[in-house]
Amino acid sequence: MFKRMPDVQPRLADDVYEQILSAIVSGQIAPGDRLIQEKIAAEINISRTPVREALLRLEREGVLEMSGRKGFSIRQVSEAEVRDIYGVREAIEGYGAYWVAANRTPERIAAIAQKVAEERALQSRDVQAEFLINRDIHRTIVEQTGNAALLDMFDSIWGRGISLWLFAATRTNQDPPDPDVHEALLKVIETGSPADAQAAMIQHVRDGLSMQIIGLQE
Repeated sequence: MFKRMPDVQPRLADDVYEQILSAIVSGQIAPGDRLIQEKIAAEINISRTPVREALLRLEREGVLEMSGRKGFSIRQVSEAEVRDIYGVREAIEGYGAYWVAANRTPERIAAIAQKVAEERALQSRDVQAEFLINRDIHRTIVEQTGNAALLDMFDSIWGRGISLWLFAATRTNQDPPDPDVHEALLKVIETGSPADAQAAMIQHVRDGLSMQIIGLQE
């Protein structure tokens, strides 16, 4: 499941975190599976310390929970928590869109446009690819604010939404996200008023919430 790493690797915990995250989103790690730090460490040829750091980070972000004495598993969430998560997303990403529209530059718009173009050019439309490019588009918008605290909050709340996003996407059997949706959002940020950009982002997030709720009720 995991690829082996060389003996010397900077920020091993970050790399392990990304590998575990990828395995969750791709479905290689399913709800109910136990993640044991010793087994992961042996599989990717590193010490247990960075693996534990990565697992604890995912626990802090609400993706994993303790399972047994030394294991972790994907955490299940309630509908109330889903609504809370998306409410926070509205605040973070709505403000991000507002700020970029109010302080737009060709460079900021180009950075977002590049990610939107990457979505349209995707060869694979599987759950993992869709999740990652969707996250990248939204993160790039927030990143353009230059507000490190806002970006940290974005990363944390998207981490909390990973397991529920995957659950809804696989349960609803809906069509892949339409790239035109992000194209339209980009257009509003590029040409509309800050208030219009904020409203467009909030509506976009609420549309995502609707998919989540359908998934939880299936």
